[in-house]
Amino acid sequence: MARKFLPALVGVLLLFFSMSGAKAQVSITGSLKADPESYSGQCPTRITFKGQISVDHPAKVQYKFIRSDGALAPIETINFVDSGTRNVYTTWDLGLNYSGWEAIKILYPQELEFNKATFSINCVEKPQIQKLQPLIPSLIKPIPLLKEDCISFNPKTTEAKNVGGRWKVVDGSHWIFDFGGKQGEAEQTLKTIQYYSMNQVCYVGRPDPSFQYMLVSGQAPAGSFQGEDCVSLNPATSEVKYVSNDWKIVDGNHWVFSFKDKESEARQALNIIKKYGFNKSCFVGRPDPSFTYLRK
Repeated sequence: MARKFLPALVGVLLLFFSMSGAKAQVSITGSLKADPESYSGQCPTRITFKGQISVDHPAKVQYKFIRSDGALAPIETINFVDSGTRNVYTTWDLGLNYSGWEAIKILYPQELEFNKATFSINCVEKPQIQKLQPLIPSLIKPIPLLKEDCISFNPKTTEAKNVGGRWKVVDGSHWIFDFGGKQGEAEQTLKTIQYYSMNQVCYVGRPDPSFQYMLVSGQAPAGSFQGEDCVSLNPATSEVKYVSNDWKIVDGNHWVFSFKDKESEARQALNIIKKYGFNKSCFVGRPDPSFTYLRK
């Protein structure tokens, strides 16, 4: 009897392995290198990052560049019609002594991170008046004019939605915030937006913003939302300071926001905080928040 069932069993096993092979996951490899890896000279300067992404059979690959200062980068897509390699690159402009890295992060069809391309910058000394800049910035640089960069949306039609395997807060076909795989944080952000009726998201320093805030028809969100995670700040005593090679907004001995080498953006953000009287800085998802906002 066992012999009669043997051919059928072999056929089932062959079918199983055939189907398993058809669903085999694409193998993705990549690398990135900084050019130059070590720089010494006048600043600001530009570091160029050159890399490659390779696949072993046709695939759609989505990726972004990540870097040591936590700055966000857009998601890029490569459609490989066959196995092979594609070159990728990005740049980073810096105006201060700094050691850091950039890397390629694959987001789809799987999550991967490749090597960190490290680099260091040594800025040679500048004339004395520039050397004193961190000590007396207001004497040699005007305070930037207040110019706001805001995008409007409708909180009533906004929703948390899974788009291509990533959770986003969207208004129709326009996606506003990206949360990756963090569904709970996307839904909490949506509840916050709708609770305060936030209908504007504003930035300082696009396309690589160093500061973000939300408004309600040109006004600061006000009140409190049960369960929200906020820290207090005093707009009257907050100021811009140069601390440990980093421009920061500080309130007393507590630093609130960091701007790296972007002094003008730090001053712009402080003007905005004072204009709207923001006295709470709030987060969704600490210690690595996926959404931040300010309110009164």
